[in-house]
Amino acid sequence: MSPKPAEPATHLRVSVVTDARIPRLFDYLSVPAHHVRIDGSGTLVSADDRPITAVGDTFRVHMDFAPRGKYVSENHVVAFVPDVQIAWMPARPGRPPLGIRWDWEFDVGPKGETVVTLTCDWSRVTDPEYLATYRLPRISAEEMRLSIKRLIDLVSSYS
Repeated sequence: MSPKPAEPATHLRVSVVTDARIPRLFDYLSVPAHHVRIDGSGTLVSADDRPITAVGDTFRVHMDFAPRGKYVSENHVVAFVPDVQIAWMPARPGRPPLGIRWDWEFDVGPKGETVVTLTCDWSRVTDPEYLATYRLPRISAEEMRLSIKRLIDLVSSYS
C-alpha cells in the first residue's frame, strides 16, 4: 500500500516566551492602531484607534501589499477573552470574511513565564479566485515571530 499524500497546510502557528505581563500585552494588542508598530510583514499602513472590546466589533486597517497594492481590510472580531485570546477575520469592506483567521493567545507557562502564540488559519478560505491569486499564508513564520517580539519590546519599553 502506498503512503497517503500529506494534507496541505491550513495554518501557521508561532509562539514566543517572555517575562512580559499578559495584561499589558493584551491591552496593547487590543488597540488596532498599535498593530502598525508591531507588524512584522510591513504591510499595515494605518488602523483604527478605537480599542477592540468584544466579539462582533470590527476595525479597519489600511494595507499596502505588493501584489495587490493599497487596500482597506475590515476585520471582524471572532474571539475576545481579556488576557487570554483575541482573534479576527479580515474581509473586504461590507463583505463577509474571506476565511482567514488571525488568532493571538496568551498563556502562562509551567515556570510562570508568558507564552504568546500567533496563529494564521486559512482553512476556511473557499473563494476560488482568491485561492488562485494568492499563495497562503501571505506571511512567513519569521514575520509572525517578529510581530510577537515587537509587541513584547514595545510593551516592555513602557515599564
